[in-house]
Amino acid sequence: MPYSKILVGYDGSEQSVRALRSAIELASTFKTMLEVIHAYNAAPVIIGEAVAASPPAGTESLRLEAETVAAEARTIIASATDVPIEVMITEGDPGKRIVGLAEDRGADLIVVGSHGKGGFKELFTGSVSHYVTQHARVPVLVVK
Repeated sequence: MPYSKILVGYDGSEQSVRALRSAIELASTFKTMLEVIHAYNAAPVIIGEAVAASPPAGTESLRLEAETVAAEARTIIASATDVPIEVMITEGDPGKRIVGLAEDRGADLIVVGSHGKGGFKELFTGSVSHYVTQHARVPVLVVK
């Protein structure tokens, strides 16, 4: 099945680099549009029963880190292909943002790494790749 638009979730982890490279190969083969998304989550601060928004300095730090991760993706892309590719940064839950953007932007394939930089958090909330495979309305390629 040829694809017209592929969306890749990218967080800078080894698995997301592999996922990006696989998506670049597919995009080159099918001559399709490739969109890369890096979603960062400015989680609220929880102290006892109180919940507060992340401090502005913490959110800005996350945004700067997101810019660095996006720049890494652009470097990989530039060295691998001349296929038209857009790299986006968004704030929010990565799994939900990937699924939502795939729907909003008309992607017909989502590519994600098997696990990323979630670490300890994944034990409690489930991995991004698991969320995406369970909620996406289009095929999902999970790259190990």
